[in-house]
Amino acid sequence: MKTLLKMAWRNLWRNRRRTYLTTASVVLALVLALFMRSMQFGSYEQMIAAGVNQTGHLQVHDTGYQANQTIERSFFYKKEIGDKILSTSGVVSILPHLETFSLASFGEKTKGVLISGIDPAEQNRQTNLSEKIIHGKYLGKQSADVIIGDKLAEYLKINIGDSLVLIGQGFEGITAYGIYPVVGIFHLPSLKMNNQLVYMSLGDAQSFVYPYQGGLLTGILVFINKSSALNNIQIQLRHKLGKTYEVVSWKVMLSDLLETIKIDNTSGQIMLIVLYLIAAFGIFSTVLMMTMEKRKQYAIMISIGMQRRKLVWISIIETFIIAVVGIIVGLMVIIPVLIYLHFNPIPITGEIAKMYLQFNIEPVLPFSVKIHMFLVQTSIILSLSLLSALYPIFYLSGFNVLKAFRH
Repeated sequence: MKTLLKMAWRNLWRNRRRTYLTTASVVLALVLALFMRSMQFGSYEQMIAAGVNQTGHLQVHDTGYQANQTIERSFFYKKEIGDKILSTSGVVSILPHLETFSLASFGEKTKGVLISGIDPAEQNRQTNLSEKIIHGKYLGKQSADVIIGDKLAEYLKINIGDSLVLIGQGFEGITAYGIYPVVGIFHLPSLKMNNQLVYMSLGDAQSFVYPYQGGLLTGILVFINKSSALNNIQIQLRHKLGKTYEVVSWKVMLSDLLETIKIDNTSGQIMLIVLYLIAAFGIFSTVLMMTMEKRKQYAIMISIGMQRRKLVWISIIETFIIAVVGIIVGLMVIIPVLIYLHFNPIPITGEIAKMYLQFNIEPVLPFSVKIHMFLVQTSIILSLSLLSALYPIFYLSGFNVLKAFRH
């Protein structure tokens, strides 16, 4: 094998230009493939992270709430529920919340809004909501105040210190109504949220929909430390909480987002296939030329007694060396670039930035550096390179020594 390796290495440098071009084609294919996939996966990770930050990795609801999200499907919180969730291995924190729809009115303007009752301190710790306040101040835990989106404030023509009138349907069919001072106006990346969202403290929201008893919730957001443990934690919570409650994964709550990612990933894979075909033809054409150029060399070596299978091994080794060198060079080129872009994402401006903001996503182009991405792409490039080595096998199996000497 050592002799075959030495012969293959020497054969490669008989035509340096051809070897350089073939190696360059491998490098270019790997660099482009990794750059494109890193950009795609980085965008997917960003979109999912933004969604999970709002919904939690899991949510605990009253059974049937996910299918029919009304205030009638809410439940009363008990400390033992929170204890069971927090005692589950892998759970980092929980965030009880209550959501309901209502009409908001100020002066002559009225608009349908989504009221979100939150624990101000916990919500701020999870989402940094206080940093989104552009006028006024953030919610206090005990004060009966609200903060609203800037677009909603602009529509209602309401300012800090004015009182917002809310009226809607409460729990068990009662009429929910209240007057709440506006203490802050926020601006979130999502235009939809700025247009219709009203935050108030959880206690105020519970009193708004059901003043007779506290503790009413529509859900408990559950945050975990490892996404890979999602299914296991979901199973544990279902077992602990029983059939009274449903435990819903973010994959269900963000199913539309996942479908969008799936479609985009398919288009990316099609582009990769085209790229791989171009690279494969480049490598194959080089192997073809190498084989044709060495016809007389093959004829002489076979004539003096060298076995054909050893010639095949030499061709395979040549292709393997080119592929490995190309992959190593390609990784040396692209890894520093992707690491830099991972920590310094490319900012997005213009109309595309506005589209990102509508989906509550920061307008930057992030890049992923997950190991599996590098393993998959290098494996594909190496496989394509070795696939090209099949040609010498078929060629040498039917090789005619006398015919080779005539040409």
